Amino acid sequence: MKKLLAAALLLASTSVFATTSTFSGYDKPGTGNANTTKISISYHDTSFFNLSGEVDPSSWVTWIQDKNSGLYLEGSLFSDKGDTYTWSPVASLSDVDPTVWKFNFSNLAAGNYTLQFNLAGGGNYTGSYTVSAVTSAVPEPETYGMMLFGLGLMGTIALRRQKNR
Repeated sequence: MKKLLAAALLLASTSVFATTSTFSGYDKPGTGNANTTKISISYHDTSFFNLSGEVDPSSWVTWIQDKNSGLYLEGSLFSDKGDTYTWSPVASLSDVDPTVWKFNFSNLAAGNYTLQFNLAGGGNYTGSYTVSAVTSAVPEPETYGMMLFGLGLMGTIALRRQKNR
């Protein structure tokens, strides 16, 4: 019973609010800045957040090029292509897609980020990203009251037991 209660309290204290957004479009051929696809991601709710998602080019053999690809913070490179995107082929019974690119960042500071990529040869793409707040539990005043009451009750019981000896 104690383990179940502890697990419930831990789960309640680590709840996270997540928002998922989708994007799609056409990436122009070439690696110049004007041809780079840019997805804006702004987050200002809490101090830190997690960011994860994927980019799925429609072409079966398309990859993300190195130039101008990565995660940018306020216009400056935060993470280049090699550190941002992981090739992650998807194989299911109905579909084999070797061109899915995933990204995952933990504990990013609040700010204005831009996810950028260049598809080799250009082409259509779809994708999504999830932003989730990193939260820490903040006890309510009632919690402190119950804790003090419980400690007082335990002290009273210990004092009574000591007197009975």
